[in-house]
Amino acid sequence: MRRYLRRPIFFAILVLELYGAAAGEAAAARPFYEGKTINMIISTSPGGATDVAGRLAARHLGKYIPGYPNIIAQNMPGAGGIVSANYLANIAKPDGLTILAVNRANYLEQMVGRPEVKLDFRKLNWVGSFNRAPMMIACRKDSPHTSIEAMRRAKNPPRFGEGGTGSISFVFSNLVAEILDFKVKHVTGYGSAREIDLGLERGEADCRATSDITLVRPPWPTWVQQGYIAFVIQQGPAKSRVLPDTVPTIHELAPASAKATLSLMEIMVAYTDFDRPFATSPGLPRDKLQLLRDGFEKMLADASFQQEAKKLVDWDGASYFSGADLQQKIEKTVTQPPDVIRRIKDILKESDS
Repeated sequence: MRRYLRRPIFFAILVLELYGAAAGEAAAARPFYEGKTINMIISTSPGGATDVAGRLAARHLGKYIPGYPNIIAQNMPGAGGIVSANYLANIAKPDGLTILAVNRANYLEQMVGRPEVKLDFRKLNWVGSFNRAPMMIACRKDSPHTSIEAMRRAKNPPRFGEGGTGSISFVFSNLVAEILDFKVKHVTGYGSAREIDLGLERGEADCRATSDITLVRPPWPTWVQQGYIAFVIQQGPAKSRVLPDTVPTIHELAPASAKATLSLMEIMVAYTDFDRPFATSPGLPRDKLQLLRDGFEKMLADASFQQEAKKLVDWDGASYFSGADLQQKIEKTVTQPPDVIRRIKDILKESDS
């Protein structure tokens, strides 16, 4: 009798083992991101170009990651983008479920040793970037700052509306002031580009240093049509494709004595080459990072994404960095000899220049 009962028990155990093995294989074959949610952290308040680009990527990226994860956009402004960068590096788990739409100039804050920076941007895992966006300075036309020469003559220095010391406006306005010999006053604390625009309209600031593609975003088309602003200078050396050709470049106005400072532009405005960068946590396993990088590149090739990106951020459909290339670009840009770091520190000093 006992011998008779052993056989069905044996077969029952065998079936359970086979079922368990099959279930394990099915789970292993299931894409990692299936059924998961990725948090797309945006380093600014709603309304600016970084917010627009981050939400744009959140709408499209999930379609190109195996498993088709849901992606939710969440704003985390503060300290010109440093709050969210610190969060990504030190708090977010390295599980591939957090992506940051990075404030592209924040690497400079690390280079100059700002105490609030608690990360090494070289150690973030870069997913990729799209767009190239050279810089410009524009000022209210009713201000006494409608040209570089007027800025030099003005009784009071031009007030630049900015997010913080790591913002592109702070970096670019200080750099141009150093090269072309005028003073600036920084009005900081704005949470987004749209808030800076409102600051100009309220008379809290006179000028903005921003990327040229800002012109496609409200209220700038209306401002241009109404003659509300004057374009003072553009980055160069090549002329912008969206600004009037009459707007001078820094290179055209720079005196010979500023040659050494002019040479720092390649480092200090390297961010104009990777206008919309995205990164994920340090320590993420390479296979999961590659899924994000591959998905990002596939997203950029999608016609519907390209069409929307052209409309929202004036993307030309061609300028981008793969994750691996952006990783190298950040590494090369941030790694500089001490004498270069000292010169950049001096230009980006927090006091009015």
